[in-house]
Amino acid sequence: MTLPLITVVIPTYARPRQLAACLTALAAQRCQAPWEVVVVDDGSPEPLDAIAEAFHGRLDLRIERQANAGPARARNRGVAVARGRFIAFTDDDCLPEPDWLGALLRREALTPGAMVGGTTINGLDKELFASASQLIVDLVYDHFNADPSRATFLTSNNVLCTRERFEALGGFDVSFPRAGAEDRDFCDRWKMAGWPLVWEPAARIEHRHAQTLRRFVELHYRYGRGAYLHHRRRLQRGSSGVVQDIGFHASILPRLRKLRGDPRVAGRTLAILAAFGIWQGANAAGFAREALLGSRRQSPAS
Repeated sequence: MTLPLITVVIPTYARPRQLAACLTALAAQRCQAPWEVVVVDDGSPEPLDAIAEAFHGRLDLRIERQANAGPARARNRGVAVARGRFIAFTDDDCLPEPDWLGALLRREALTPGAMVGGTTINGLDKELFASASQLIVDLVYDHFNADPSRATFLTSNNVLCTRERFEALGGFDVSFPRAGAEDRDFCDRWKMAGWPLVWEPAARIEHRHAQTLRRFVELHYRYGRGAYLHHRRRLQRGSSGVVQDIGFHASILPRLRKLRGDPRVAGRTLAILAAFGIWQGANAAGFAREALLGSRRQSPAS
């Protein structure tokens, strides 16, 4: 039996419809190298057996099930059972374009051993909060990956690396219990190991993450909490990334001015700006809450 060169790892929780769409997109991949898919079911209420049966013969697919423990542990579980030399990560609400795997693999061949990330586009561009969230990611990439060959941050829904280096770093830090900053932490540790990160814009996925106002606030509040944990980890290991973060926040207003006339915000500029204000408020509140909890944990008992 030919072993796969790449293992695509997908964490999932209680989103069978989105997962089926993601797997349908993966089944259309044009990658010529052998590859497999490992879906890690992070304790969904209903088993995913029907989905596995639906893709029998279309994908080299395995489903691993674990008690609910968060995406960091789920991704690590997927790598632990992977057979590929390379690991590619995406999420259950993403639709990789047909050349996604091929583009990641070709770019890695130009910089062997690099972590390679692709481009995420918003698949729900008529939804205000989905659009705002994607614009935030775009601003982050513009700042942290201004030179694509010397990137410093890649999101965990669109990235490829060697299994060897992933395991050498110990995988994602499972002390990040929720989705939010565990990918930032992993990229920072990768960078501190002296290994390159590369952004390959041609490796594209469509992200379909529907968000109401409440979900938007909850999402960025959670990201704020994760940002504080990430900040603490970097201080502990002496990372220089803190300075770059400060530079990003200082650049937000000038970057927002450049959005005027951008087709992604056409006809709803004020609504997008309002969403950005909510983002900053929710993120700051999450950061402050985690900082307060952290100080209480560290305070000596009275």
